[in-house]
Amino acid sequence: MAPRARALSPAFHQASLPYQLEDSWQRSSSYGLTREDDAQPWVASSMLKDARAENGWINQLVAPMLARLRPELSSHPSIMVMSDASGLVLETYGNRDFLHKAQRYALAPGNLWGEPARGTNAIGTALALQRHCEVAGGEHFLSRNAGLFCSAAPIFRPDGRIAGVLDLSTPAQAPRHDAAALIRRAVCQIEHAWASSALGADRWLLSLHHDPQVLGSAQELVLIFEDNTLLGANKLAMDEFSLTANQFGALDIHTLFPGINLRAGETALKSSNRRHYYARQTLPARRFSARSIAHQQDENAREKEKALRIVNAGIALCITGETGCGKEHLARELHQRSQWRAGNFVAINCAALPEHLIESELFGYVAGAFTGASPKGYIGKCREADGGILFLDEIGDMPLALQTRLLRVLQEKKVTPLGANSTVEVNFALICATHQDLGARVNAGTFREDLLYRIQEFHLRIPPLREWLHVEGFIHKLWQELGAPNRGLTLCDEVVTTLARRPWPGNVRQLLSQLRVLMALAEDGDRITLADLPGEILPAQFAEPARHADEQQAIAEAQGNMSLAAKKLGISRSTLYRRLEKNKLMHS
Repeated sequence: MAPRARALSPAFHQASLPYQLEDSWQRSSSYGLTREDDAQPWVASSMLKDARAENGWINQLVAPMLARLRPELSSHPSIMVMSDASGLVLETYGNRDFLHKAQRYALAPGNLWGEPARGTNAIGTALALQRHCEVAGGEHFLSRNAGLFCSAAPIFRPDGRIAGVLDLSTPAQAPRHDAAALIRRAVCQIEHAWASSALGADRWLLSLHHDPQVLGSAQELVLIFEDNTLLGANKLAMDEFSLTANQFGALDIHTLFPGINLRAGETALKSSNRRHYYARQTLPARRFSARSIAHQQDENAREKEKALRIVNAGIALCITGETGCGKEHLARELHQRSQWRAGNFVAINCAALPEHLIESELFGYVAGAFTGASPKGYIGKCREADGGILFLDEIGDMPLALQTRLLRVLQEKKVTPLGANSTVEVNFALICATHQDLGARVNAGTFREDLLYRIQEFHLRIPPLREWLHVEGFIHKLWQELGAPNRGLTLCDEVVTTLARRPWPGNVRQLLSQLRVLMALAEDGDRITLADLPGEILPAQFAEPARHADEQQAIAEAQGNMSLAAKKLGISRSTLYRRLEKNKLMHS
């Protein structure tokens, strides 16, 4: 300790550091930082954009959870900061008033908070320690950060590597006493959801805990296997079994659990560490014909690759399909993967704009071109898309008179704004989409045949959901992506089968909306059964009697213990009470 005290004296003594931060201060000094440094390292917007794209797990796993925490965050002057594994801030959430006041602490996206950049701080030091840490006021190495209290913990990927850091920052004079618990709980939920989402056609999960009632919650240990090989785990399981990243893909299940012979459902087993666990196995989705699903996915991937090559070549792509089948979603995906991704993706719905506005929206106008025009003029969508992609949705509804002007722009690659005498060159890739039969529109005289040939140089049809093979597997995928594992929500097989057999005239959009409704009405930990489906999907006279009989049987077997009965049914106790009350009202 003596050399360290001399190296950092006198600031070291003034800070009264906890022992776990002493090494961090030593490292900060070795980086050449001084307490009075005022630098605020940040990255260019293009690098921030790339970092966000590389960390898509934040939108999938973190954003839904933080949305539920919003009321709790708003009640206190505090913000959540999400960084990547280098300490680069990617997203900031929470109390807007405090966020405004905290801008001088550079907590906005794009700023670097690794220890080499800012010395001892919760984000950078959590990365260095690879565990939770708190840094309060003057414990920050840089004096300019002494007004903050920060609590942060790293988030571990299922493969054992650090993905980023979740940080809670408040004013130093008003710290949150529950900060550590809140951060640890949030990180635990994220890591559990990430591990749970690894379930696939060939991957299965083993959930463990000493307490059987914890199974199904974010506190359980989750191990990911392919056949008998361990591929990953959540951090709780890594710590429990002292697992390291280099063991994933190399460790056999029998090494962890000698003589294991699991069957589906809950059971008990003993591990190599001589501890006893209650266990539950979640089987791979092979019952959905993994080979057929893979074949369908390969077919879809091949069609997408064709479309990508078309877009990269500057050839016009026309995507057709029923409403809600994902035409715009595919167009945006192609933009992100194409050589045009540095430019804008500019979308315009030809059916949503009044006919007299479409021309000015597409081609722009000069100042004073017409009554009500902006005094500054408007460049129009075609020029906004220069260097990127112009997406014309519902192209079949474009007025006939406007089709002539669009054809000229596509042929000459020049735009003449309304009221202008000169043209402006443009270069963009064109993607059009429609649910209509353009050939029939041509025969009816409402769509120009020469424009059809120009916009449909390559045609890609997205089949309606009712034509898909193995919709069950797709439903499970959507359920996972919506964050169901984060809340311990599951779908019973009967529900998945019923949903898969629906015609879904609104296609993926309608199915996704229905899944969101089921999720919104469910309590955490629920198992969604046929009784939870709305009447238009499953007639009440079919579901209610069977469900009520199951509930009464579960209550009888539990000898009136409602908590135990709810557990047998795979739902929460509050859900059971709600269903019983609903049945009582129906028969009163």
